[in-house]
Amino acid sequence: MTHVHAFLAIDRLLKDLTKCDELFGGKIILLGGDFCQVLPVILRGSRCLTVSGCIKKHRLWSDFFVMKLTENMRAFDSEKEFASWLLHVGEGESGEKIQLPPFCSPEIQDPIQQLFSDIDFKTVTPEEFKGRAILTVTNDL
Repeated sequence: MTHVHAFLAIDRLLKDLTKCDELFGGKIILLGGDFCQVLPVILRGSRCLTVSGCIKKHRLWSDFFVMKLTENMRAFDSEKEFASWLLHVGEGESGEKIQLPPFCSPEIQDPIQQLFSDIDFKTVTPEEFKGRAILTVTNDL
């Protein structure tokens, strides 16, 4: 999970860019993951520092709308192949390097097409990208 300081930096950046004092400059931010399993990475950090670095412990969290997964999607018949692969990885049977099967790694263009489906990339102009961005982070220290 991303440290709360990164969220605060993104909040300030979007407020500056949009000239809007609403949280994240009034932009919709989508987070995904299991907060029980993924805590922020803090080099030589104590348990207290790790927990305090979590967005859920910050005042910003009360402004988020939380949606919870209530149905185990891996239990569906259509997901048996993925469930089997995930169990194989989880039990350490995949060796040192984990090979992602093709169904787990869609083309890199897929998320871009979903976010910018209204743009024809063959004839796109710089004006069409005005006001749009894809932001991401890594756990590099």
